Amino acid sequence: MTGRERILTALKRQQPDRVPTMEWVLNPDVTEAITGDRNQIEFAKKMGVDAVAVSLNYTKEKIDDEHFVDEWGVKRISYDEYPTPVGYPIKDENDFKNFKVPDPDAEHRFDSIRQALKEADGEVGVVARVKDIFSLPRDMMGFEDFLMSFYLQPELAAQLMQMCVEHSTRIGHNLREIGVEAVVIGDDIANNTGLLMRPDMYVDQVYPYFKQLVQNLKAEGLFVIKHSDGDLRAVLPELVDSGIDCLDPIDPLGGMDIGYMKKTYGDRIALKGNIDCVETLVEKPLADVRKETARCLLDASEGGGHIISSSNSIHKGINPENYKYFLEQAHELGTYPLDRAALEKIADGK
Repeated sequence: MTGRERILTALKRQQPDRVPTMEWVLNPDVTEAITGDRNQIEFAKKMGVDAVAVSLNYTKEKIDDEHFVDEWGVKRISYDEYPTPVGYPIKDENDFKNFKVPDPDAEHRFDSIRQALKEADGEVGVVARVKDIFSLPRDMMGFEDFLMSFYLQPELAAQLMQMCVEHSTRIGHNLREIGVEAVVIGDDIANNTGLLMRPDMYVDQVYPYFKQLVQNLKAEGLFVIKHSDGDLRAVLPELVDSGIDCLDPIDPLGGMDIGYMKKTYGDRIALKGNIDCVETLVEKPLADVRKETARCLLDASEGGGHIISSSNSIHKGINPENYKYFLEQAHELGTYPLDRAALEKIADGK
């Protein structure tokens, strides 16, 4: 099977020839240290990574060596892999009325996706990153003001989320037209201690827009993966009911147990995750990488429907040797049919 075929098979909750793997971020310094490649498609082909995630193209206007304004009017400081919002275009409904939404049909929007599809040539899957209805308003208003808007400006919060539904739905349509088969929508709605807002508030005010977006993307013929770190247990039934095909990363630091998820929801959604990328892939001995990989396969991979990966991303702090070893172990131990006795022995450190 090709990597693309493995990913699609897992998203259908079926069993491919081996457990597939992919990451939302492949830091180029890490990939270069392993194979000499900074191009993630080339790295994926050499190392048996089955799919890559690619972002849409939104223009950036440079302010100085550290700051830029993106096409959504958000001022960001770029000092690491994740540019942080520091200036926000929306404070009230008047700002929103005067705001010009970036054109979802703009040709340049899909340049990186088209290039990735060309390079992948059907061998490696290409998953497009699409904003959901929480992360974009958060960046446009600032996190604190966006959360406060649910109390103080609920109409504005609703208008922003509806804008996201409409924009990302059209983006999804265009992605399907150019050959994309799966999208990941993010970002985090929780941290390690729970949701970033009251669960009842999320269900009443946010979830209807989230479900609408998921259903719209599904209607376009796309597989939909939901990404969020943290402890999602308070709204797991709702997330599963929304129609998503896969949930990621089943964050172990957020108390999320991938074995429980497999037993409870594995007949309805696929799972992606969840080798610890805070310690295991950063600084632990290779023997621990092997043990954790075996345990993850035991807990989540039987019968298919599992994409094994880090618990977030291959960020710049990842030890290249550990990540390379994880990929080797995932390929060796994750071939179907799984050898439960061997995996149990390795997971127990024997």
